[in-house]
Amino acid sequence: MNKRDISAAYRLLAELFVNPSQRDNASLSIWLEQTKSNMVDVAEQVDRFMKSDGAISSHEYVSTLELSPPCPLYLGAHMFEEPSTCSGISTSPRNAFMLELSGMYEHFGFDLGSVEMPDYLPVMLEFMALSLENEHRDKLGLRRRLIEKYLLAGMAPLARGFAKFESIYGLLIPAIELVAAEDLQLIGDVPMWQPNDQEKGTVSLEVLSTQKAEPVLDMHEPEVRP
Repeated sequence: MNKRDISAAYRLLAELFVNPSQRDNASLSIWLEQTKSNMVDVAEQVDRFMKSDGAISSHEYVSTLELSPPCPLYLGAHMFEEPSTCSGISTSPRNAFMLELSGMYEHFGFDLGSVEMPDYLPVMLEFMALSLENEHRDKLGLRRRLIEKYLLAGMAPLARGFAKFESIYGLLIPAIELVAAEDLQLIGDVPMWQPNDQEKGTVSLEVLSTQKAEPVLDMHEPEVRP
């Protein structure tokens, strides 16, 4: 397995979590063929999803994932409890999670802008592909931290939500887990980055802010995405 195959699989899954009316079907076909050739288990799971009528239904997508969604695609909403008071927002675990994600994106030159929240699943999957293609920038073990602590940790609660509402999108969760496992195997024994002040329950981004990269992907300009 090589990083181009894993990157293609991440991009495939990110695109499948986009509203069917807005998907880039040409790119989907390319990524799917590459995945079928090199990541058979992932392709089989994706094929099960795509054979369902719900996979191409904008109504299914909007009612489940967008319109007061029972299963929002924001992983932080599944992983952390909402603060009970407005004053608790700035010190909430989810806020620290979002700040850390933003710092990681900036470190790799991923310009999210104001298009989406950093914990939006398609954004996280797109970032996994981008950061893998620029793995020379990962001197700290940031990708391992994101995969193990946030991406994979968010799959179980998201899967439970999909199962509760019998959403076809639950079929994509095992595919994400398979791709992430291959990614971790490719990373090898590189240790996970740990914030300096982790024991205090907060996140230090000083080490990231000193190693910012020039933007290599602007989410405002989707036409530059491969």
